[in-house]
Amino acid sequence: MRKFLKGLAWVVGTLAVLAIVARLTFIRVWTVPDDRALSASLAPSLASGDIVLVLYRGERSIGDLVRCPDPEDAQRWVVGRIVGQQGDKVEVQNGMLVLNGKRYDVSEACSEQRLTVPHPTDGHPVEHVCTRVELGGGWHAEARAGTASPEPPREHTVGPGRVYLLSDNRTYHDDSRDFGAIPADSCKEQIVFRLWGKDGFFADKHRFAAIH
Repeated sequence: MRKFLKGLAWVVGTLAVLAIVARLTFIRVWTVPDDRALSASLAPSLASGDIVLVLYRGERSIGDLVRCPDPEDAQRWVVGRIVGQQGDKVEVQNGMLVLNGKRYDVSEACSEQRLTVPHPTDGHPVEHVCTRVELGGGWHAEARAGTASPEPPREHTVGPGRVYLLSDNRTYHDDSRDFGAIPADSCKEQIVFRLWGKDGFFADKHRFAAIH
């Protein structure tokens, strides 16, 4: 038993040291703030109260979920998925992405196909449908409100040194459809992992999940 406890202590200590080194060198821990508009735009990937790991070294690319200062309010963050970089032609047709002429249709339903999302203004629950989209060599989940009115199509050619962001919630968005393409240098922080959600460590459903 003593040998086992020593081994366990060594493993825990090693992991703690690695965690400290990682945090000092390339990872930050962030709690998603209690912000209705931000939380709604993050569904189904994240929600207010989630504790996540943010990677702040390296280059970002198409499909990465990034945290950026809100270009309209320096006191807030926006979180969106990079869907266009310098020179790309981005079209968004009622939430569906067309990048340089290629359509990115949904591929399949999420494991939990339906979810409720608090409305970004009054907080009342709105039913959404969750689907998966292949993008940037991987996939991510997206949500759409079932009762939302169609939006007019958007078209944008991304300028030098800028990126175009798209919210995972295609209906209740806070992204480049609202504020345009933004400086790529302001969107270097990629959200890569959720440690646990607002219900705490013991809520298995939202614990230890990679963010696609």
